Amino acid sequence: MRSERKICGVHALGLNREGVRRPLKAETAGPEPTARYHMEVIDDEEAMLETLDPVPPEIATAISDGLNAFNESAEIRREAFAIVWRENGRLIAGITASVSFSVLFIGNLWVAKSLRLSGIGRKLMAAAEEEGRRRAAVMACVDTLSIQAPDFYPKLGYVEFGRISGHAGGRPVDRIWFRKEFSAAT
Repeated sequence: MRSERKICGVHALGLNREGVRRPLKAETAGPEPTARYHMEVIDDEEAMLETLDPVPPEIATAISDGLNAFNESAEIRREAFAIVWRENGRLIAGITASVSFSVLFIGNLWVAKSLRLSGIGRKLMAAAEEEGRRRAAVMACVDTLSIQAPDFYPKLGYVEFGRISGHAGGRPVDRIWFRKEFSAAT
């Protein structure tokens, strides 16, 4: 006997009596993510867990929407925004951020390669901080990699408060977290 379960938009046949996994049947056209399945017993119940790589956009959206719904029910607000820089209608730089818990969280800061070191990044950070203050943020947090911009944020008044070490492409890389307290006068 085998059981069939629909998981994350694909049909996955469960393990048969001999413990053999059955192949997947895709429901949608287009490139399929690589999926790995394994059985786990969680709270005395058997569960089939699926690992997807890359993460399909609809899965990322469903997880995000589920967490956002919970946070809203717990009155935890997250106000996301982006500030973009365009020249002649072309996007050349931008920053994504959000405010929750009275903290401005910087998501991503990007400046076109040809315009780096031109001051655009600094101006985008200042604009994001101002928008954060407008939304009642009292501090800002950002993270970067040691191979990206670890010297940039301290020049803007950010202080390191956490670091973890790892490896990428065979070389050591640190992930670094910075914060900046907003004074009442700024």
